Amino acid sequence: MNITPFLTAKNFFRFTGPPENWLTAIKYMTWGLEEKYKNRWNEIQTGDIFFIHSTGMGSSLFSNARSGIVGIGVVGSYFSIKNSLLWIQEIKERTNKWPLLVPFSEIYLFSDLPDKQEWESPNLDNKGKTYALINRLLTNFIPLSQVKGFPQMGSFSTVSIEVAKQILYDKRLLYSYIGQEDDTDIQSSKPTKLREVKKASETLRHSTTLEIFDSVKARIINRGKKTYTKDNELLSRAETVHATILQQLIDLFIQKGYRTLSNKYVDLFAHNENRSFLFDVKSIENNNFKSQARKGLIQLFEYNYFEVRKYISDNNFDFKDKFKILALSKKLSDIEYICFINDLKTGVAMVENNSLKPIGTDFGFSRL
Repeated sequence: MNITPFLTAKNFFRFTGPPENWLTAIKYMTWGLEEKYKNRWNEIQTGDIFFIHSTGMGSSLFSNARSGIVGIGVVGSYFSIKNSLLWIQEIKERTNKWPLLVPFSEIYLFSDLPDKQEWESPNLDNKGKTYALINRLLTNFIPLSQVKGFPQMGSFSTVSIEVAKQILYDKRLLYSYIGQEDDTDIQSSKPTKLREVKKASETLRHSTTLEIFDSVKARIINRGKKTYTKDNELLSRAETVHATILQQLIDLFIQKGYRTLSNKYVDLFAHNENRSFLFDVKSIENNNFKSQARKGLIQLFEYNYFEVRKYISDNNFDFKDKFKILALSKKLSDIEYICFINDLKTGVAMVENNSLKPIGTDFGFSRL
């Protein structure tokens, strides 16, 4: 897959801290920011990419600390605010210095560390072991002098796509560490907002993996056991058929003067002042239609209740017509099941000749 359109949809950040803090971050797959960064913390979204900048001796408790980029990470889903002590400096000073937690779904290090189950997070009683782990972490880091324009001031900043590409396209091997990022009942302190999109590639903004790109996947080694299942819905957006349908829908609604929005969960939500359309796109074959349709129905009702309802409430919209639609890749002959879907006041359609072509009952959604 071409990585460039995907990257333009992402935000890039640089997180900076001493190597011992990064060991704790890798152990627990989270980073902490100070309270003063609350507004900027709110800007970080699931799927954003960050670069791991380890600082030198000036800010570290360890004499072998050196400044450089030690890896790449992807922001996960479940943001939270802690009220306990986690990092060694917090333990030493008995202060909750970094309460705003940024979850990680994946970390790719340029150096190999032992399995996380084999070592403890740095604390005041294991400094010798921490010193040895820091040596491992810094074995193959990228000196800042090798990355033109890399920001160095402060502990947190945005990174331009030009700088990001220098690191992402580096030829170093990548050692992957996977977080616990499944569909549990954990609630994030920061919801995933619906955001305006113009291209299907922008809907990949919230994908929590880099493994869909051959240029990254080919460099990954020593991956070990995975502890969660990737977000297959987001990964499916990278498939050609799915992306084509989604782009056709986006183009159609923009042409008709609608706003087009998406987030980690919602394929497409389009609206003007009077009408709204919630789509779940399914690339199907005859033998998987029912399973895909069942999944799509659940998603449409769930996302309508949680995501769309909040968006409507926050923006004080009062739509005259509201439609939920399964957008399919092909017309099917299973009329009985389509009737079942229609009985739930849900439409089924395809995009044909720059219009919505109903399959089954047209609830008025074809008249744009």
